[in-house]
Amino acid sequence: MNALDTLKHRLEESTGNNYNCCYQCGKCTAGCPAGSFMDNPPARIMRLVQGGLIEEAMRSDALWFCVGCQTCTARCPQNMEIAATMDSLRELALEMDIVSDDKAKKLVTAFHVSFLNNVRKYGRLHELSLVNSYKLRTRTLLQDAGSGMKMIINGKINPLHSLSGKGSVKAKDQIEKIFAASEHHTLTSVPKRRPVKKEPAVTAPVSIKPGMTIGYYPGCSLSGTAMEYDVSVKKMCSLLGIRLQEIEDWNCCGATSAHATNHKLALLLPARNQALADTQGFDYVLAPCAACQNRQVTTRKTLAESPELRKEVRSITGIEPTCTAEFIGVTQLLEAIDPEEIKKRVVKPLDELNLACYYGCLLVRPMEAMGFDDQENPLKMESLVASLGARPVNWAFKVECCGAGLTLAQQPLVEELTHNIAKNASINGADAFVVACPLCHANLDMRQESMRKRFGDVKPMPVYYISELVAIACGADPAEVAVGKHFVPALDMVSKQ
Repeated sequence: MNALDTLKHRLEESTGNNYNCCYQCGKCTAGCPAGSFMDNPPARIMRLVQGGLIEEAMRSDALWFCVGCQTCTARCPQNMEIAATMDSLRELALEMDIVSDDKAKKLVTAFHVSFLNNVRKYGRLHELSLVNSYKLRTRTLLQDAGSGMKMIINGKINPLHSLSGKGSVKAKDQIEKIFAASEHHTLTSVPKRRPVKKEPAVTAPVSIKPGMTIGYYPGCSLSGTAMEYDVSVKKMCSLLGIRLQEIEDWNCCGATSAHATNHKLALLLPARNQALADTQGFDYVLAPCAACQNRQVTTRKTLAESPELRKEVRSITGIEPTCTAEFIGVTQLLEAIDPEEIKKRVVKPLDELNLACYYGCLLVRPMEAMGFDDQENPLKMESLVASLGARPVNWAFKVECCGAGLTLAQQPLVEELTHNIAKNASINGADAFVVACPLCHANLDMRQESMRKRFGDVKPMPVYYISELVAIACGADPAEVAVGKHFVPALDMVSKQ
C-alpha cells in the first residue's frame, strides 16, 4: 500500500465511508451554506478523495470555510459522511503540514489554536483570554472592540477572571492527560456506512416532571458572553418547578475547535463530563448550548459502542463511564414538561408576537444521534412558542447554518449567512427570532448591526432565547431575565405584553 492509499484508508476508517458509493449527485454542494466561498465545495472534495488525490483535497481552502453544519451528510442519498470527511482532511492537513496558504486558513487555525490552548490551560474557556490571544495572532486588534466594551459594561465579560483563573477546572491534571492522549493519533475505526433510506428517527420525549432535580451543564459561554441565557434558564426552571444541580468540576466540551482539528480530543473532553455526570448520579443533564449538547450526545453514543474509549476515560479520570446520564437541550426539557402543563403556568401570554423559530444546525443533526425533531422541517419549538400565546411564522431557513463558531475568523461569511436567514424570516412576517443556542444568538444578535449596514435591506430583529420567552410568559419581568443585555434592543417588544 503506497502513501496515498494509506491516506485514503485512514479517511475510510475514520469516516466509515466507501468513497466508491459517491455518484456525484451534487446535493451536498447544493445545500452547503458556505459552498460559494469554497474553491472545492463538498462534491468536488469527495471526487478528489474518490480519485486518490488526497493531498490536493488537503490543500483546499474549502476546509477552512466549512462550518461543520452537517447539512451535506444529512442530505446525502448514499448516506456518506461528508462532514466527517472535511474534518478528517483538516486534521490530516494540520498533522502533515499540507495546508492552504489562503488567509482563511490562517485566521481559522489561529482561532482553533487560541481556543484549545485556553482550554488546556484552564479546563474551561475564558472568553476574553481567547479573544486577546486570537487578536495577537492575527493582528486584528480593533475587530469587535465596540462589542467587547459593551459586553464588559454589561457584565458579560469579566477581565479579572482570566487573571485570577476563577472558574477553572480543579482537576487540571486530568485535562492535561486528555490533551496529551489526544496528541497520539490512534486510528479509531467507525462502523461502515452503507446506502440506506433515511427515515426520521425522532425519539419519544424524556420523562421530567415539576419537582424533579436534574443535572446542569452550562458550558463555557453561559458564564460569560451568553450570561443572559444562564439567567433565563435558571429563572424558567424555577417557575416550572425544576431544580438544577450543576455538574461538579465540569470542563469545556471542545466545541468547534476540537471537533474540527482533533477527533480524539473532541471525544475525550466531553467523555470526562459524561463520566462526572454518571458518577454524580444524574439521569438527565440540561445542556442549554446546542453545540455542547450535540458534542455530549454524540460522544455518549460513541462511548456506549467503544470499550477502548471507556477504558481510556477510566485511565484518565478514575471513573468508569456508564453512559447513564442523558444530556438534553432546553427545548427537550420543555417538551418533557408538556405544552399543556406550560399553558397552565402562563400568566402573561405573548400575544401579537410573530416569531421565527430558528433551530440552526446542531439541535437536529445528526439525525441518528440527536433524534429531537425532523432535521429538515422541525416543528417542536413552534408548538412551544404557540403554548406561550405567540404566533410562529412559517419560513424556510429555520435549519440553515448561521456560521456557528467561525464568527471571529470568518466574519464576512457569517454576515452573509445571517443576512439570508434574517431576510427570509422578515419576508415571512417575523418580528423577532427565538433560538436555543448561544452561538446562534451571538451570530444573529451581535453580528446583526454590521450585517444590516452591509446589505441594507433587513429591519432590526430582536433575538430571544426560548428560555427568556417562557420565563416572561410565566410571570418574570423581562429585565429580570437580562433581555436588556442583548445587542439588538429587545426589551420593548416583550414589555408590552
